[in-house]
Amino acid sequence: MLADRRPRRARRSRALAAGSMVAALATVAVSSYAAAGTPSSLHQVSYRGYTFQVPRTWPVISLADHPRWCVRFDRHVVYLGAPGRNQSCPSALVGTTEALLVQPSAARAAVHAVANSVDRLITVVTRRITVTATYAAHRQRIEAILASASLPAPAVLAPGAAALPRSSGGGATGQSVPTPIPAGATSYTGPGFDTCSAPSSSAMRTLMADSPYRAVGIYIGGSDRACSQANLSAAWVASEAAAGWHFLPLYVGPQANFGELSSPASQAVSAAQDAAASARLLGFGSRTPLYYDMEAYSPGQAAAALRFFSSWTEELHALGYRSGIYSSSLSGIIDLVNNYTNPADTMPDVIYDALWNGSASTQDPVIPVTSWPGHLRVHQYTGGVTQTFGDVSLDLDQDYLDVQLTAAGGTAQASQAAADQSTGTVNTFFRGSDGALWHEWFTPASGWHGPGSFGGSLASQPSVVSSGPQGVAVFYQGMDGNLWSAAYSPGTGWSALKDLGMGPIGSRPAAVAQASGVIDVFWRGQADNHLWHARYTPGSGWTGPDNLGGSLASAPSPAVSSVSTVSVFWRGTDGHLWHTLQSPGSAWRRPASLGMGNLGGPPDATAQPDGTIDVFWNGTAHASLWHATYTSAVGWGRPTFLSTGVVSAPFAVASAPGSVNVFWTGVGGGLWWAAAQGTLWQAPVPLAMGPMGGGPFAAGQGDGMIDVFWRGSADSHIWHARYTGSWVGPGDLGGSAS
Repeated sequence: MLADRRPRRARRSRALAAGSMVAALATVAVSSYAAAGTPSSLHQVSYRGYTFQVPRTWPVISLADHPRWCVRFDRHVVYLGAPGRNQSCPSALVGTTEALLVQPSAARAAVHAVANSVDRLITVVTRRITVTATYAAHRQRIEAILASASLPAPAVLAPGAAALPRSSGGGATGQSVPTPIPAGATSYTGPGFDTCSAPSSSAMRTLMADSPYRAVGIYIGGSDRACSQANLSAAWVASEAAAGWHFLPLYVGPQANFGELSSPASQAVSAAQDAAASARLLGFGSRTPLYYDMEAYSPGQAAAALRFFSSWTEELHALGYRSGIYSSSLSGIIDLVNNYTNPADTMPDVIYDALWNGSASTQDPVIPVTSWPGHLRVHQYTGGVTQTFGDVSLDLDQDYLDVQLTAAGGTAQASQAAADQSTGTVNTFFRGSDGALWHEWFTPASGWHGPGSFGGSLASQPSVVSSGPQGVAVFYQGMDGNLWSAAYSPGTGWSALKDLGMGPIGSRPAAVAQASGVIDVFWRGQADNHLWHARYTPGSGWTGPDNLGGSLASAPSPAVSSVSTVSVFWRGTDGHLWHTLQSPGSAWRRPASLGMGNLGGPPDATAQPDGTIDVFWNGTAHASLWHATYTSAVGWGRPTFLSTGVVSAPFAVASAPGSVNVFWTGVGGGLWWAAAQGTLWQAPVPLAMGPMGGGPFAAGQGDGMIDVFWRGSADSHIWHARYTGSWVGPGDLGGSAS
């Protein structure tokens, strides 16, 4: 029976009563930490000069006395001391409640207190202790316990600003972004395992030598991540990647089976932002698949779960990551299968099914061969197995992976480029593998100059525009969440990187410029889903930020058309194409839906001086590409199908008058191109440029020249091709792009 194959993964309710576990923990000595003379419902717990008032029913565990004790946050417990590097944890704990871990601070720890409401996690660091506290329905209880020890009240982290993994000894303050590990570290075909707490480096060495596994599932965050992560850090990820390990980055947030999906779409957006921020801090760069762990749920939760899955995928794509979904074969997986071709749902890039049938393959009777074909599956085929290799014994779940994603995928642009149309100079910017802003440029007199670093620390890919005669401006979201910029002016050169003072932004910025030098920058709000805007006017400087309204489910895409009219397009939270515009001397129009069916990713727009606008987007099924055109004579036309086999977001540019070009990555990683002169579209054609490691980005000039760029597949270099009536390339421009 199919019902017998549903994984019986342990689920610890947030509301778990304390009484049932007190007896189980009765053998743990707590007398050295409890003091007399407190109210009957509380007792005092002292550690390294701090005294906490905690409920008397909460056990207190000395980790120095029990180094293999599993530090788990699904129980009301106070843990004192540093968690052991080789904890004995069940493999399948899910759920958190109010609990505390109090351990010594790291040397020279920066004093701070932060609260991550998405992770339901509070971290307080002093010169003597670090406190990691989780909560479920009773955050006030945790805050009262912390206040009883005279610890500072935590500042609330902005969404998408992740704290370090639980038990790692710190929070978000002062963190730096590590160099991303190679993209291939999350692609693998063969056996793997996942376990609740990341094993120590010594255990991983033993497993590499003695076990059949070469892939490991690790929990990078989420409000229902129950186990501490004493080992998980950017250094651990980099070291294990160098040793040959591959990764399944798992995030376990709100659970349908716990009744936690009260607002599935917005919760999924917050979870994806938090997961992407955690992934970056651990060294997982763009294009990495991040897997949402949604445990088995009842049929009544299917609609909420599907909305959550779709929004999770859309948000990760907007942030430059790929999406994976882990769930039971007979709940989350079969619900996704049944809606695989539904245009209202955006499907994950990779499927991860829990079907405990003992078969080390990616076959599942509920998943047709036409769904997630071509190396896009993971199968958890056994759970809760205790295995011993050498001196390492682990409780683990067994997986078989067939994931090959080194070619481009998802729906996020790899970067942006700009062309100075008056001189033939081309500037391209990209986020380097070191997280900094990098620049390569071409001049007709001297050719390509070689990539150079501007420094900085980018949380998004940049957006670049030509601004006035020979001017260039570049914009990006910094790791602090704010909008940053640098600009070039003839005679003065490049400015320093500068925070534009617009506050935190919620997406990659998108900029357009006019011949007059006016620059408009747009982004999705950080605290809302609205469209926000800032404007630079020569001689006057920057104004904004301005809230233009709307409800965005993607980053915006602007375009400048006739008489300096600025139009902005985005995927709305209803899945449709939305826009607003401003004509000279007029106010911004109220955002309005253009319909166009359901979009499978963010739109990309380009415009021409005669007022023609072309907008492109991915379809929701069968890797399709669609487009719509606006002309001043006719208005908006119907959505038009252009191609199948599309595995990246489209990138559109105008070049010669009346022409529009769109580029994308096709199945197999090759570069594809379609072009139109007026309303006549040529058939899409593959360009023989070899496999790409990221979606293409391009710059067009008024004389018809087009430059296309992409990240290499076999390396991290920026590669290039040029069109001047025929294509020349590919050419290796060097650098190391993320």
